[in-house]
Amino acid sequence: MPESRVITIGQFSESPVLVAAAHLGLPAEAGLTLRTERVASSPAQFGSLARGDLDLVITSPDNVLLYGTTATNPLGAMLDLRMVRAIDRGLGLALVTRPEVVTTADLQASVLGVDVTRSGFALLLYRMLGHVGVDRAAVELRELGSTPRRAEALLAAEIGGTILNAESRVRALRAGMTAWVSSADLYPDYLGTVLAAPTGTDHDLLDRVLAVWARATDWLAHAPAAEVREVLSRSSAELGSPEYLELLRSPALGLVEQPVVSVHDLRVLTSIRRASGAYAPDDDVLAGLVAS
Repeated sequence: MPESRVITIGQFSESPVLVAAAHLGLPAEAGLTLRTERVASSPAQFGSLARGDLDLVITSPDNVLLYGTTATNPLGAMLDLRMVRAIDRGLGLALVTRPEVVTTADLQASVLGVDVTRSGFALLLYRMLGHVGVDRAAVELRELGSTPRRAEALLAAEIGGTILNAESRVRALRAGMTAWVSSADLYPDYLGTVLAAPTGTDHDLLDRVLAVWARATDWLAHAPAAEVREVLSRSSAELGSPEYLELLRSPALGLVEQPVVSVHDLRVLTSIRRASGAYAPDDDVLAGLVAS
């Protein structure tokens, strides 16, 4: 039996993979206790990782690119990071608005919520606005932090729209909100979420975590739908919904069973960055983020 270790994972919203792993008893089998902490924003997440308060993070690969390849980020420091596992293709990541936002003129006049204005999701939002014919420069933005917080603001009519995915998207659409355009409409190869770690993380420890992740992902993808929904519903009604399971199992939007993050995946993100005039590293730098 491997030595027992406590691993703290920072996440913005509930990971279905960790819910499934706990149900299956996989962490205990691997000698692990997987503890999660909610983070309020990407700067908060990577600040905690830098301080050692977190061991791993579930995050956008664009965040790893920003905090792992340049000091020109909200922390003002470049961290030594690696993406160790691809997780999903965005889980329905989309521009979502309130029901009264009907026309592009309505959208352009709305206040839109973002994590921070130069985050990966924000840069994708700018591309989505252009795709539907809205001038991003004319739109008022409000920094609100994590996706669940932005969903709350949308439902409370504090903002007219934002970019949402996963259970936050399900919750918003069930409440009558409108999805305009998704990441897959613009970028079919968009990689939505990865598992990332500091470069010096113990290899044996990572191997154990990744083995748990692979088995839990396989169960989510192939177990009977009713069983998966019942297990996920213990976490929240949105996770246990038919809409959420459809997102999880979507070839274009859902879970990635092939774990390797490629430079090709990251080129999609750098193309979004360049289109918005933001910092974008070259392929040699990207390769360093995915090296084993």
